[in-house]
Amino acid sequence: MSRATPKATGKQWRRWRTARRVSQGVFLVLFIWLIGATVAVTGGDVDAGSSARVPYPVEAFLDIDPLAGAIVLLSTRTLPGPMVFCLIVLISGILLGRAFCGWVCPMGTMNHMVAELRSSVRGKRRLEANRTRPYQKMKYVLLLGILTAALFGSAVGGLFDPICLATRGLSLTILPGIQWAIDGVLDSAGASNIAGLQRASDGIYDVLGGALLGSGIILASGGFLMSVLFIAVLVANRFIPRFWCRGLCPLGALLGLVGRYGVLTLKKDGETCDGCGKCQLHCSGAASPKFGDRWQRAECDLCMNCVAVCPKDAVALGLARIKTDEQPGPNLKRRTVFAGIAAGAAAIPAMRTGALGSPLGRPDPACIRPPGARDEADFLDRCIRCGQCLKICPNNALHPAWDEAGIEGLWTPVLVPKIGYCEPTCTLCTQVCPTAAIRRVTQDEKMGQNGRDMVRLGTAFIDRGRCLPWAKGTPCIVCEEFCPTSPKAIWFTEEEVEQRGRSVKLKFPRVDPSQCNGCGACEHICPVHDKAAIRVSSAGESRSPEHELLLDRSKYSK
Repeated sequence: MSRATPKATGKQWRRWRTARRVSQGVFLVLFIWLIGATVAVTGGDVDAGSSARVPYPVEAFLDIDPLAGAIVLLSTRTLPGPMVFCLIVLISGILLGRAFCGWVCPMGTMNHMVAELRSSVRGKRRLEANRTRPYQKMKYVLLLGILTAALFGSAVGGLFDPICLATRGLSLTILPGIQWAIDGVLDSAGASNIAGLQRASDGIYDVLGGALLGSGIILASGGFLMSVLFIAVLVANRFIPRFWCRGLCPLGALLGLVGRYGVLTLKKDGETCDGCGKCQLHCSGAASPKFGDRWQRAECDLCMNCVAVCPKDAVALGLARIKTDEQPGPNLKRRTVFAGIAAGAAAIPAMRTGALGSPLGRPDPACIRPPGARDEADFLDRCIRCGQCLKICPNNALHPAWDEAGIEGLWTPVLVPKIGYCEPTCTLCTQVCPTAAIRRVTQDEKMGQNGRDMVRLGTAFIDRGRCLPWAKGTPCIVCEEFCPTSPKAIWFTEEEVEQRGRSVKLKFPRVDPSQCNGCGACEHICPVHDKAAIRVSSAGESRSPEHELLLDRSKYSK
């Protein structure tokens, strides 16, 4: 008996499939270009007296991410202004289900490309792989855990957000590797004595300089593991097409749930269907489009493959005005729902046990947050680990945390002065945070000018056992010369010491905590390279009154 009579022909549906492919390509290029636009900002030096501005909304994809918006809204009970645009995607999800996954999402596009490019899963194996499987319910359990954790005040779910995952994977691992390779080839060509190669090298630099190539390569500390995880997600598509999207993606689960009663439905004509199975063979969401199976609306990403390849025009998408053989949402059992909620609730106290290397409840000295970062509890309520601040830093000073911020703070940004220091005039990281975990900071506020209090990241401490003047009797004034504050936070006491029977005058460095902003320039430049003789600690950071060093700064600033 006929279930529906499709009106559109396969040729018309193929046009829609082509439109979907074009849309995927355009949004992926736009996503990569916005990441590359960061290089255009960080490619040049941030000179003293200047304050660079981000020329493009490099966080635009995160602003329209409804999962990120839901996490921040539940954890803070507020929604940052730019993130209201995520309502557009959420409304589209209510109407069209997971269309965002199939037409826009850059992570979904990359998974789709890897799955389809010379696929090793073909024929009967592909047919079986595209059947609806129980593992596809895992993403709903993960979503429940993430939202429950957010409700209890933690944005740790950002680790699994696909937009954050794609941003971290490309900007902190893949693109730096590509940039390093291109730089090496172009530098070799430019250094050659062949005029044609030199001109070609200069031309490529001119074209790519504002989109990919910069003066320095942004490398994340521990980036190798991040690369392995990101590449593993992509490689998994070689065995199970779009494995991440089908089984683990919490954003897809959210859109599938809100779109369970959308305006479109899949209509199947049993009289014309010959059971060839092409619709299922090419289904990217494993949504059971084949006649006789219940269509899984929450799994369909509207890729248009099933309706485009059907030789009999036996399937078609249309307005949901008639009853069709479908299952709107996932059939989750009560104990599965309870397990997801319980896991999210139990994870919070388990993760808040403090850093493994520091006492319970005490800040780790190495947990130095970016300028403008909120108090630690509020910061962890908002930070979704997107990596925007890491890739925008011109000195490569910000890196993903490992143990410095405890388990809950995994991959949140911390300053690593040995690798790079915080440029006093730079406020770029405060401009790109989509969730306001790092609030906007002006240059006057960061530098303590025009009546504003200085933003302090921490305080520098001198290790006299390693400092050359203190421990070795060797003259060294590098830390004072490189200190960027005015007046300088590092000063000297000149003393006359006996050295092998002769009198020698040495300058011994000291730190004025009222002038130190914790930028890390002194630690970065210290000639004792293995473990600097002057190191920055989170003590004295201005974002938390509990960590202040000075009860009365006035007596130190006279």
